[in-house]
Amino acid sequence: MMQKPEAHKPRVNRHMIWAENEHFTGWCCSHCLWGLIAPRLETTVAALAFNRVAQEGFAKHACLGGAQAETRPSPPYLS
Repeated sequence: MMQKPEAHKPRVNRHMIWAENEHFTGWCCSHCLWGLIAPRLETTVAALAFNRVAQEGFAKHACLGGAQAETRPSPPYLS
């Protein structure tokens, strides 16, 4: 039995990217506009906790509409 072509969607190899400039500091998705702004953290324990929460949020998010970083305009905070 033949399967429909849409059943063979390629897996997106996305990554968390740390972005930092004068307008934004935090984690972003390599393939969509998902992002998490980092608060000012005073301790290593707080930074580790933030990174764990960011990783959990990243794992749960769905890249919307196939908007890949290579084809979408850069947000102004990353320019």
